[in-house]
Amino acid sequence: MPFEINHGLGRFNSKRDLHAALGIPLSAAPGEIRKRYLKIAKTLHPDSRDDESGKKMASDLLSKFVNPAYEVLSQEKEREEYQVILRLLEKQLLTANIVPTPTFDLAQEVFNAANVEEAYQKALNTLAQDQYKDLNNVLKISEQISELNLIYLWRSAGGKATTATVSTPASPPKSDETQVRATPAAATGTTPPTEAPKTEQFTEQYFRRAEELFNKGIYLEAIKELKDALKIDPRSARCNALLGKVYLQQGSLSMAKIHFNQALKLNPQEVTAIQGLEAISKRERKAQQQQKNTEPPKPEKKKSSFFGLFGKK
Repeated sequence: MPFEINHGLGRFNSKRDLHAALGIPLSAAPGEIRKRYLKIAKTLHPDSRDDESGKKMASDLLSKFVNPAYEVLSQEKEREEYQVILRLLEKQLLTANIVPTPTFDLAQEVFNAANVEEAYQKALNTLAQDQYKDLNNVLKISEQISELNLIYLWRSAGGKATTATVSTPASPPKSDETQVRATPAAATGTTPPTEAPKTEQFTEQYFRRAEELFNKGIYLEAIKELKDALKIDPRSARCNALLGKVYLQQGSLSMAKIHFNQALKLNPQEVTAIQGLEAISKRERKAQQQQKNTEPPKPEKKKSSFFGLFGKK
């Protein structure tokens, strides 16, 4: 059973929302994170379950869902890096004109709240109390928390609620339902078919940071930024091309070729990839020529005449 969050904030962050997995607010301090983790770990301890299937599910939730989230949020450096991603998502929600659609009562309250912080904390605490009581409902409640997180980010970024267009079904949607719509729809007072977010806009910040790092010669960090971008949008020709360029600069021609070719497969007109493959071709030709020049000359074979084969008498 895959433990993925396909709803709310999780849809914009490679099917995961670390804070939602632990049932804590996005602003949770290290002490709060640890306290919540220990409480969940105690709840999921195998000894707290009577049946074998319950023990197995509790163990899987702890090892595959809770622990990975805690491992990131409990480490200062990794937590800060994750917060950077959230800040980028916060900005992109408005840039890409994405408006979250509340799908249950608590989410609607946060969406329309005058005091967003207070409403968010109250709603999240309500859900967190029941998050790990019934193991069969853990993912459903975690996805509801992730929806709260998405709405909170959107409101924090300056998103304005439009009460008249908020839909509030009694129960949360299935995980594969689309839960965002374009801003113009809210202005017209209608609710058209929902649209998936433009993932290329979410990779732009990664691309720009990677470009800056590349220009400064910080290649390993540039590679990391581009790989993160490709996790969000693996069909980004620009990111593949720049990643190839970074590998080329490092002298890793095989990896550079892979990403240049992938970029051209996605966009045959990608200039960086075309120039990169030309540069690789020149390097390879130069290397072959140098190899020829350094090879020792082959010894000449002595020519023998017909009579010389038998020697002189």
